[in-house]
Amino acid sequence: MIANLFTVADLPPARLRDALAAALTVPEEAVDVADIDDDQENRHWDAPVLCTYSRLPPGDLSLALDISTDDNATVPLTEPALARALAVAAATPVLYPSDIDLPSAYWAVTPDGCTTRCRLEAIDTEEGEASAYRVDATEQPLPHFPEASVGPLPEVLDRHPLATPVTDAFMSTRAKGPAASTEGRLHYALHLWERLIRRLETNDWAPSGRYRQDLYRRDLEERDDLARLTHELDQASAEALRAALSSLDATFRAHTVPDDAAEPEPDDRWWWRRSPAQAPW
Repeated sequence: MIANLFTVADLPPARLRDALAAALTVPEEAVDVADIDDDQENRHWDAPVLCTYSRLPPGDLSLALDISTDDNATVPLTEPALARALAVAAATPVLYPSDIDLPSAYWAVTPDGCTTRCRLEAIDTEEGEASAYRVDATEQPLPHFPEASVGPLPEVLDRHPLATPVTDAFMSTRAKGPAASTEGRLHYALHLWERLIRRLETNDWAPSGRYRQDLYRRDLEERDDLARLTHELDQASAEALRAALSSLDATFRAHTVPDDAAEPEPDDRWWWRRSPAQAPW
């Protein structure tokens, strides 16, 4: 296994070795720990556990860890499992990369077992220095990062995989275009509208069980754009779009309720006058 982790605490090498040994249930002598800036020639390269660490400039995180293990000689762990075990053993929050393909997307796990998504941002440093980091946002409040905003992360919500069969079928016979083109607007708006409806349909609001009001409004605005696009397309395309929207709109109606507090809207923007039965924000 290869793991790339961050720790909040600046652990001394001996403490880091002890914590890794405890997390992986191996003897201390089975763990080789070294600073990346130190001489590497005298390392125990045959050790079952190799950990190279970097001390980071001042920020929310102190150490970057590059860990490799011989799974034949240690208890096999996934990267998330090792992060959780290390957080407990070292008594410090540990960050590990998210399954979302974003450089800023991480999970933070605390010594008491709380695990939540977070956004990690690099802080500008002097040229030639290692990057410093701050935890800019977390999905759950963590006292270790008091300056972080708290709530569902929009970039995670937007990248979470959701099936969009209606959009896929509609766009399969159409040429692609740049974002500002009719084709680009059409694909973007229909994709977002269907993603909202799939969330409503399942009612689990994956991946965090919540959604954001600003994203919900954005999705309704994209439904507005779809209404406008029906007047910009040729007749055959407009009819195909109306058919696709008929199916999606019916599902939207079935999984929302009238919103008495909504601002008055023209009859052709009825979607603004409906809301999820149980608000997910």
